[in-house]
Amino acid sequence: MTARRLPIAVGLRAAGRVDPIGVPDRSPRLSWKFHGSQPPSSLRLQLGSEPNGHPDLYDGALPADAHTADWPLEPLRSRQRVWWRVVAAIDGGTPVPSLDAWIEAGLWDASEWEAAAITHAAWLDAARTEPASLPEVETEFTVAAEIVSARMYLSGAGVVVPLINGRPAIDAELEPGYSALHRSIPAAAWDVTDSIRAGRNELRLSLGGGIAWVPRIPGRYTKFTAGHVPYARVRLDLVDAEGRRQSICSGSEWQARLGPTRTAHWFGGEDHDPRAAGDWSPAVEVDTGDQQIFWRSAPPIRVIEQVRPASVERRADGSRVIDFGVNLAGRPRLDLQAAVAGTPITLRPGELLGSDGLPQQITTGGPMWDSMVPTATTASWHPAFVYHGARYWHVEGLSEQEPDSALRFDVMRTDNPAAGSFVTSDPFLDRLHRMIDRAVQGNMYSVFTDCPHREKLGWLEQLYLCFAPLARNYDVQAHLTDAVRHMIEAQTDAGLIPSTAPELIVFDFDVHKGDSTAFRDDPNWGRAIIEVPWQLYRHYADTAVLRRALPAMGRYLEHLESRATADGLLDFGLGDWIEIDDSTPRHLVATHGWASSLRTAARAASVLGETALAADWHRRADETWARFRSAFRDGAGQWGTGSQASWAFAWTAEGIDDVEREGITRGLLAAVDRAGGAITVGEIALPALIRALTDSGNAAILDAMIRRTDAPGYGGQVESGATALTEMWAGPAAGHLPGSQNHFMLGVIDDWILGDVAGLRQAPDSAGWAEIVVRPLILDTVNDATVSFDSPRGPIRTAWSRRSSGTVELEVSAPPTVRVRIETDPDVKVIQPRA
Repeated sequence: MTARRLPIAVGLRAAGRVDPIGVPDRSPRLSWKFHGSQPPSSLRLQLGSEPNGHPDLYDGALPADAHTADWPLEPLRSRQRVWWRVVAAIDGGTPVPSLDAWIEAGLWDASEWEAAAITHAAWLDAARTEPASLPEVETEFTVAAEIVSARMYLSGAGVVVPLINGRPAIDAELEPGYSALHRSIPAAAWDVTDSIRAGRNELRLSLGGGIAWVPRIPGRYTKFTAGHVPYARVRLDLVDAEGRRQSICSGSEWQARLGPTRTAHWFGGEDHDPRAAGDWSPAVEVDTGDQQIFWRSAPPIRVIEQVRPASVERRADGSRVIDFGVNLAGRPRLDLQAAVAGTPITLRPGELLGSDGLPQQITTGGPMWDSMVPTATTASWHPAFVYHGARYWHVEGLSEQEPDSALRFDVMRTDNPAAGSFVTSDPFLDRLHRMIDRAVQGNMYSVFTDCPHREKLGWLEQLYLCFAPLARNYDVQAHLTDAVRHMIEAQTDAGLIPSTAPELIVFDFDVHKGDSTAFRDDPNWGRAIIEVPWQLYRHYADTAVLRRALPAMGRYLEHLESRATADGLLDFGLGDWIEIDDSTPRHLVATHGWASSLRTAARAASVLGETALAADWHRRADETWARFRSAFRDGAGQWGTGSQASWAFAWTAEGIDDVEREGITRGLLAAVDRAGGAITVGEIALPALIRALTDSGNAAILDAMIRRTDAPGYGGQVESGATALTEMWAGPAAGHLPGSQNHFMLGVIDDWILGDVAGLRQAPDSAGWAEIVVRPLILDTVNDATVSFDSPRGPIRTAWSRRSSGTVELEVSAPPTVRVRIETDPDVKVIQPRA
């Protein structure tokens, strides 16, 4: 018997997901990677209505080096499943098929749900009198034979926890996710076949407030309020072995009760008391108005790991302070063995300890707590409707006999697959990379948030400023595609892209530098509608997201044009946010962002074949850069105020010749020297500072700046013992307002670590990692650096090390369809250019 050859094409994905149910697009884009060391000589895409069968729907040739394909069929019908594979051959040999993948559609038309949005009757009047606890709805149904297929289509406002026969029905948390509830509601589909049994079954949906119902509770922290009634909409489709179909749809014939969760406050915490559960009565339907259902693209939130306490302090008052050793995002979990029935247990989170040794909530917002009431000696519980960011927990109410191991922590995040790693013997860069990664994980929820406690909002600027720390370490294509959808939906009639999306709170009330709209309307936040789709295209070769966003790009650029001053500049927004030197002119920062976004939009239009639009935007970019150069350079050659940010923005401006750039470099170095070698820029100028110093040949100065421990910056955060990147440069030492201790906003330095120190970047004119440039930065402070990256075309690895002789050796491996350019000093020995 001849052994089956390993497939050449692997990692098949549709719309950025592996085997998606409830795919978000009717015509999903397909992608795959290649295995082995030789490029394919031929490639075919095959689609069929059955697995391992004849490609009865499509069989067509592709370019041999292709790794993506447009959908070749008519748009998917509701519930339609299509099997697909990629067949490749090497050197004209026998074609070898990939493993089969599949795609399954959800319900495209709202009428196909045949399911109502339901809740408990008391919640229809919640705006006047909030009910005593959160609602639950349930139904019973009977199946006559063994079920071979069961699909749950789930949507709802708030958080919906589905149970079938008393057990969790899906492997996901905090479903269905974020949206602007006055406009749309997310949905997801699940295979629940294993949960259904022949005979009687029970389906129960427990509901929490999530971002739908956020009341202002006296004594409990609230960032903002929301008044949408929590509800669930579900359809369960069953098919038995005989091919008979049965559907269970939510409606007023279901039962409802006020359940055991008294409080489920998205910010303030959750209270659970089984004694609070009321009697069952008929459910009621909720009028959802014009709310549209959309199929979520992002993967679900899941428990990724479970962490046990690193240390426990038992205090004289009987309480305990739990230290998990790392600042984490997720939820506490209690497994009690010696509980006192009826005695509440309260858990208060914190990122830092106060002078009293207790977790303090200045960085998280407070008061904030979870509580539960055990009804027996043994009990297991965790919050079901909220999550927190914390390292420390103050626990009250545990009996003295309860072991310290009773409390653990479920680390939760959106289940984006890991895509990269970085290894070095340099303890500083290793620690810094891990801190950034922890902050990314801590904010990887329904949307990428700013912090996992105080705000939980999708601030947009970090999505493109920190794109590399996201996409080089995780596969975020589907997740960020959702982010683009939220931006498009949030765009106002005037073209404004608000700084947060979905826009859960309108920031038009907090004045910054004299601008009352600064926190809502800033060119370097709103331009995410241009930069994120562009970077998704560059990284994944995804033109679909570019095309979807292009109209919104144009409307946003018109909005910026409408806000220009008489001299053709922009002067509004937040400026160089959280800068240490606050002298950088706001209109310099805003105009630089405007010119940059015009150029990116022009490139996007060109890729899409919109030549006239591209030419117009290129012209407007040229004009804006010309005004920038004229407005912010004085007669003596100084840019802006001479701040580090002013010089960095000048260095990265277009239209600067080599002679002037040398002068800008001297000005920047002088500004660095005046600051004693410390970083003084804010979030917006930081990428420009990194590029200016690195590309001007002064990377060693940048390296020294980030290592400083005696000034606010990365070095001080590492030295302080922070375990995740923090919001403020000074980290835990920032005084009475230290900001979040779990915030990836300043994580762009990870792009430098991976792309410069480790030396792996995509070529400037490449898309989908078709071509890479390997140019490691050999620093005196670093002896080795290895980066591994599971790129959209397959695994890429670069590794360099300095031997005891002083020789530097470099190894590079890449998929056979990736072109490799190695650009190193002559004394670097390349010992393995390809694997």
